[in-house]
Amino acid sequence: MKYSWTKKWNKFNYGIIMGLICPVVGFFIAYFVIGNNLPLSQFTKHLFSELSSENVVNEVYKEMRQNTLMFCLLTNMLVFYFSFFIFKIDKFSKGIVGLTLLLAAFSVLFIY
Repeated sequence: MKYSWTKKWNKFNYGIIMGLICPVVGFFIAYFVIGNNLPLSQFTKHLFSELSSENVVNEVYKEMRQNTLMFCLLTNMLVFYFSFFIFKIDKFSKGIVGLTLLLAAFSVLFIY
């Protein structure tokens, strides 16, 4: 290992914890990027509300929901890139990947 701090962080549990924190950070990034000046409560309401295919506005909210979930998962992939390819902390990376796959499966169920 090139870096001395990587030995401390090379734990599966730390990867899972970081995998839970990063989607929350991704959610706030998505809010600032695609929030369209909505209050946070309204943005969250549109994200978690039930969609029906009756009108065009719901299609916009469906796209916003997909983009928000993409931001949440992309932050995990960014952390995975640095942890696996740059810093070579494998156990930490396993935690990130395992949780990201689980979150991706839930997000597919959530979108469709």
